[in-house]
Amino acid sequence: MQLSTVICNYNTRDKLARLLDSLLAIPGDPEHEIIVVDNASPDGSAAMVRERFPSVTLIASPENRWFSGGNNLGLRAARGDFALILNPDTVIPPDALQTLLAYLDAHPQVGAVTCRMVFADGRVQMNGSRLADYTDFLLSYTLLGALVPRWRDRRRARMWYAGWDRGSTQPVEVAPGSFILARRALLDRIDYFDERLKLFFTDDDLCRKLLATGAAIHYVADVTILHDEHASLEQVPRLTRQIYFEDLLAYTRKYHGALAAGLLAILLVPTRLVMRIKERRV
Repeated sequence: MQLSTVICNYNTRDKLARLLDSLLAIPGDPEHEIIVVDNASPDGSAAMVRERFPSVTLIASPENRWFSGGNNLGLRAARGDFALILNPDTVIPPDALQTLLAYLDAHPQVGAVTCRMVFADGRVQMNGSRLADYTDFLLSYTLLGALVPRWRDRRRARMWYAGWDRGSTQPVEVAPGSFILARRALLDRIDYFDERLKLFFTDDDLCRKLLATGAAIHYVADVTILHDEHASLEQVPRLTRQIYFEDLLAYTRKYHGALAAGLLAILLVPTRLVMRIKERRV
């Protein structure tokens, strides 16, 4: 089997159905394996998949295993030579997957690819970045950034490849977790997602581990998909913000050590306090 597509879903039934319709409309290899992992959605997503899409493999988790854990369930069940990690809030055009698989075949040094993404109104999403380091975290998430805004903004522009309009193919360090097509042998080798990270910095961590194998990650501009960004996260904004900071600190602890994470946690206190005050006013 050439390709396994893994979709981790939480409470986005209608968008998931739209995505599955687009995937099943793609002509070609009937052995394309589609796996949906449902994270105990209360909206009937799992029942919808069973009833409307019997050819799709459904893994119904009895609990919410978040983005990392849900995707890991699907990736461990996958049988394809390539695995596509895909968000349910996307729509895939008919030629997209074959184009990207052909690109990987033609570029054996590339371990994973992502593609051009647009919002429903056609605006291009600025996905694809360099890996952030500890200095970037200090400047972006604490009051230190306000003290040296030019330095902060220069680093931010560099991290997001300022000047690149996402209209050309190029290597990147971080591909978005909403669409990563990778060689499954590499994903097996790096042991998939780190489940200590629930929702955020999961793609940074995965891509960091992929790059450590010596493989490259490419953004392929020849393929464009629709992506309704953050469809699940918008349903629980306060919990999402809490998990964001937890994941930020867990990622910092993993790559920069406990002392660095502890200092960042202290410096984040004013930032989080301001956010809580704003939440109460909404």
